[in-house]
Amino acid sequence: MLLQPIRRRYLDMPIRRKILLWFIPLLIVTITVTGVFAFRIATREIVTKMAAEQQATAKQAIDHLDYIAQDAVDISDYLFLTPEIQSLLRSDARNNAYVSNQKIIDMINRLMVTRPYFQFLTIYSDRFAPLQFNNKGLSSALPFEDYRAIYNYDDVLKRPQIEMWSVEVPGRTKTIFYGDTKKKVLLTKVMKNNVTYEPAGILLLGIDETDIRETYTSGASNLKIAVINTDGTVLSESTGQTVGMPMSELPYVNDAATGMKDFEASIDPSKWVFATMTSKLTGWRVLVVQPRSELLEQMNRIMLVTLLIIAATIIVSLHISWAVAGVITRPIRRILQSMKKFQKGHFDERVLLAGMDEIGQLGAGYNIMVGRVRELVDDMYAAQLKQKEAELKVLQSQINPHFLYNTLNTIAWTAEKNGDKVVGEMIYALSAIFTISLSQGRDTITLQDEFKLVEHYLFLQQMRFKDRLSYELELDSQLAEFPIPKLLLQPLVENSVVHGIEPLTDDLGYVHVRASAGDRTIQIEITDNGVGIAPDRQRDMRKGMREGGMNPSRGGQSYALYNIGERIRMFYGDGATIDIQSEPGSGTRISLTLPITSRGGNRHA
Repeated sequence: MLLQPIRRRYLDMPIRRKILLWFIPLLIVTITVTGVFAFRIATREIVTKMAAEQQATAKQAIDHLDYIAQDAVDISDYLFLTPEIQSLLRSDARNNAYVSNQKIIDMINRLMVTRPYFQFLTIYSDRFAPLQFNNKGLSSALPFEDYRAIYNYDDVLKRPQIEMWSVEVPGRTKTIFYGDTKKKVLLTKVMKNNVTYEPAGILLLGIDETDIRETYTSGASNLKIAVINTDGTVLSESTGQTVGMPMSELPYVNDAATGMKDFEASIDPSKWVFATMTSKLTGWRVLVVQPRSELLEQMNRIMLVTLLIIAATIIVSLHISWAVAGVITRPIRRILQSMKKFQKGHFDERVLLAGMDEIGQLGAGYNIMVGRVRELVDDMYAAQLKQKEAELKVLQSQINPHFLYNTLNTIAWTAEKNGDKVVGEMIYALSAIFTISLSQGRDTITLQDEFKLVEHYLFLQQMRFKDRLSYELELDSQLAEFPIPKLLLQPLVENSVVHGIEPLTDDLGYVHVRASAGDRTIQIEITDNGVGIAPDRQRDMRKGMREGGMNPSRGGQSYALYNIGERIRMFYGDGATIDIQSEPGSGTRISLTLPITSRGGNRHA
């Protein structure tokens, strides 16, 4: 039930709107789907580009770190193989007595001066005094005994790893140098006697963490980079805040991460986009991270541009669609407007349409139809006009045989009975009726002549009914020359006498005919005090007068009323009306309203 009004509104909707109603959703869906696919493709390209950029950054950082680490290893190997150092490693500590070797120190100085990112180099052994170099020259290394106690020198010598990387952060971890505030990535290498292959000392090479950081952060300001040692300690980090801490302290790594194997799984992919790469030389893991919000900002910009393009495309498409729909429906509207004029009686309507597409063929068919309808209307109008003229001639020339029979009988009876002048008057009245009804072949007579005809008719009926009938006629003098179709009132008066007065038994019959001028109209009333008309019969008579038509099968009173109604509409137009009012047992009133401005009364307007 709810869909019925919607369906009705849709069916009543203009074709132009129906076209848009179907086209707009299809248009919006098509453009939106295209925009969504374009957005996804652009997003995928951004993600791919970012992944490639992060991978390249990680590869570049590994290359820089491997270069520094390899250089550190090369220096340690060179010093390990130097005869002077091997001689110290093979010496007897009791004979050496920690005597410093100036030649070895000079050699170390030459190596370190050319490598500014190496902050210090120190060699500890219980066979000779510590050998040390500090590029900054602002602090000194721990004495050997202090180093042995703090760093567990003896345990380091027993480790299977010859080389080991770590990080020192002053104030957070142990540090070799007094008063040193620099963060250092530290290479610890066990130095062995090349004869006995027994551990005999430890080489410590410190690299400034800031110098390492600069090698991989240049050109990657929007990325976060961390270098993680094999034991899960942060060796270096782009902000420098978590250096020396466990990797779980990184803001983008979950606290649950405990080792190198599971730290990638502990990074939340909904918040961070990352790439990793492991150094084959050192085992360090480089982690390149970027907040997903930065990626979303780029995606949001793409989304905004996509939405703007979609909105602009829809707006432009709507205007174009409205114009195209107008091109399609404009000829149809022209046909519709012409049809409305055609319905009002403009039978000369034509529609000129260019082209012979479906609409053009429809217009051509419509023009052919209008032409044929006009021919049919002309033919039918001519036929109906001839028929009406013939009916009018018959109606105007006929005299009710029943009336003539009764009248002649009355005249004969009166002549036999009285032999006075009444017979002459009755014959005169009958002669006047014939004279007025013939009217020398004219279709119209004046209202004054029609009243004379009614008066002669009522006189004769009064003679017939003796004292049982009286009548009264009232005619406005200014309407005397008003033209009307002849025999317009006489059939109505005859109805009053025959159907209203004649059935009365004892009561005196009365007929009143009055014509008066109204507001641009003439009001004519025929009133009697006869038996009246039943309500059901009145409804049928009114319905017949509204629907019109002359149907002789109706007979009697109805036939006269339908005839009069048809005649006044033909003569005066739709402004002429006939009405009936009746009360059973009290009488009947027939009212005619004739417009003065019609073709029959223009000269009296």
